[in-house]
This record gives sequence, structure tokens and C-alpha cells, in this order.
Amino acid sequence: MEFDRITDSSVRKIFESLIESKTLINMQLAGTRYEQLTVMTGLRRKLGRLHFLLGYPDGFAAAVASSNNWAIDYEFTGTDGIPYMFSSTGGEIYRDQLSIPFPKYLTRKQRRKYFRLEAPDGTMAEFNFDQSDCQEKVVDVSVGGALIALVCFQGKDRKENPFKVGDVIEDVVLSFPLGSTETKIEIKKATVVRFDQGRSKTRTCCGLEFTEVDPSQVKALTDFIYMYQRRHLRKRVRPDL
Repeated sequence: MEFDRITDSSVRKIFESLIESKTLINMQLAGTRYEQLTVMTGLRRKLGRLHFLLGYPDGFAAAVASSNNWAIDYEFTGTDGIPYMFSSTGGEIYRDQLSIPFPKYLTRKQRRKYFRLEAPDGTMAEFNFDQSDCQEKVVDVSVGGALIALVCFQGKDRKENPFKVGDVIEDVVLSFPLGSTETKIEIKKATVVRFDQGRSKTRTCCGLEFTEVDPSQVKALTDFIYMYQRRHLRKRVRPDL
């Protein structure tokens, strides 16, 4: 299994989302059988270092009675629907909660493991970037990201490719036409991760990683991808349906 490593300010952003969403976190005391579910309740700074706060889990005091330096492994499913893991060493009881030093990094299962769907004809990604309203063709899409063919920046007075790797695009709306209906999925934040010149003969293609998505939108996108794939396969097997 392969993982991405998340560091620096991104760790804080993820922890803030866990606090807001009250996401359940599985914690296991390293080298023991002690394992409990808890939630992250807040952040605090002590001696110049950030700590995160956890709800005090049942039986914790007895489990650490013989240890002066807590070593804990954590797992949770992020708001993007992807498993994350991290570890910590040290900590203290603070106002009936656990106060744990921030980890140096988190690990996240790589998104490319997700099924990628060739987007239905007419699928578009709409967003604002560099003070321009953009409508770009979606080439393919998965729960974790999308490949888009840059269209609106081909004009005479615009750059052919205004993006660079690492750029963050906010409030992306994916529009999937399907017969007489249209499905719209809202992506809070997406990050430019690569460019692909080979997927489109006439346009530069840009790979986006979805870095912040509401759980309801993750479910809606997942449901659409599998619904469309089932319909597509059914038509290949039974064109009369």
C-alpha cells in the first residue's frame, strides 16, 4: 500500500476540519492492546509548540500508568473519504482532555487508487481563477481528482496555461450532463498536481487533486461515478436498454 506524506500547515488545516466535523479518531497505545475511539476537540499552543486536544478516552489512565512517555498511533477517515494515519509521542492531561504535541506529518492513502471514469461528453469544471471565470472541459474524473482540458485561456490576450503545480483553485463546480438532467458536484479546494500534453490533441491538460470536499459531495460524486459506469456497461451489453 502506498501513501502520501502531508506536512507543515496542511496538518493544521486537516486537524481543524476534524474538530469542526467531530470526526471519530481511532487511537491505539503503541505496544499494548489499548484501543479507543475519541474526537479532536481543539488546538492549543504550549511553549511555542502546537498541541491538539482529544476527548479523554475511557481506561486511558490505567493504560498509561506504567509509562512516562505516551506513544500513540492514530487512524481516521478524512472529510475527503480517504484513510489517514499518524503517530505521536508525549502529551499531558489538560482540563480533563489529552493534550498531544503536533506530529511532524500525516500519511494518507494515495488517491490514484480510486477508480477513474472517462467523463461524459459535455462535462465541465467551472471556477474563478486569476480574476477570470473559467469553464474547462473535464477529460476524466475520480473521487480524488480530475483531468481538465484548458479551453478558456486559449484567447488572444490570455496565457495558454495560467497554472503552475501547487496552485490552489477554490469553489470548483463539476457539471455532468446526463440525458435531460444535470448533476453538479461542488469541490471546495483543488490543487494543480501535474500537466498532461498527451490526453488532448488540441489542449493542454491539467491534473487536479481534490484537497477539500464536503463529505456529502464526496458521496454524491461516488454515487454518480458508479451509477454512470453501471449505465455505460449495461448499454454495452444490452444496447436496446
